[in-house]
Amino acid sequence: MKTGLFLAIMLSSVLLVHTASAIVPMGGLVVMVKPEKSPLESSEIPVLVGTVTNQASRPIANAQVSISTSYGTFGTSTDNDGKFRYQYENPVSPAQYLVNVKVQKDGYGIGLASTTFFVNGVPVLQSQQYNFKTVSGNNISQDPVASRILKNIEIAKKQQAEQDAKIKQIEEEKKFVESQRALANQQLQFDLGSWFAQFNPFTPRNAYAAFVSQVNQTVQTIFWGQFNFTEQKTNEGLAAKNQVLQNGGSNDQARNAFIQNATTHRSEISKVNNDLNVKYGNASKAVQAKFDKYGNLPRS
Repeated sequence: MKTGLFLAIMLSSVLLVHTASAIVPMGGLVVMVKPEKSPLESSEIPVLVGTVTNQASRPIANAQVSISTSYGTFGTSTDNDGKFRYQYENPVSPAQYLVNVKVQKDGYGIGLASTTFFVNGVPVLQSQQYNFKTVSGNNISQDPVASRILKNIEIAKKQQAEQDAKIKQIEEEKKFVESQRALANQQLQFDLGSWFAQFNPFTPRNAYAAFVSQVNQTVQTIFWGQFNFTEQKTNEGLAAKNQVLQNGGSNDQARNAFIQNATTHRSEISKVNNDLNVKYGNASKAVQAKFDKYGNLPRS
């Protein structure tokens, strides 16, 4: 009985450790950023909002966000819902603006994103000094300064109309792109759900359940007690590994912490085996006490 149970608990250890090592890579961060409003009037202050998630669309808190604008680079971080917000200090001149965002967090790949927003109005290229005078009637066509002003006004109106048309076209294109992204994300969630459904039978607990179903029902509870013990040890190892990484330790230090906390010694297995046999009535406590800590009977 002891030999069979020892093999079963070692099998569960291999399954759990294999799975733990397979899920270490966490992938890159997924960043979404957009202006809170676009286009803006020249008196309004631009605001950028965004979200940071992992590859499974789960929010990432406390990620470091670097926002690069034409006015400099600024830093912020995500909240518990994976959201961030940045507001410019002052209104900006009429123009089209490009913003680049870079997000980092330990354990993940770097996430990158960009967006644009528009501020209505005609850009002022340089300040000019004018001497004003009143011109009316037919004298306008004969006054070169007045004619130049009227011409510039018509050019400005044309530029404004062209800019408004361009903004409208870009906004429509952005809406189309966002709708396509939403459809793609919906398909991704469906694919992930299908993948998890296919993978589910091969998780350590489900694979072990298939194994235990072939064991005599009178001792199945003992097998599950051994599995739970091994699973607990593995989780303790993973927690120790993550703690080392969060504290800035190296991969080798994290690996050693995992091994130290997840390793199960023969004496521990023997004690768990004895306790489970007594607990579920498969052995007498007095008989089990005769075995040493390694599960051996002392020689007489």
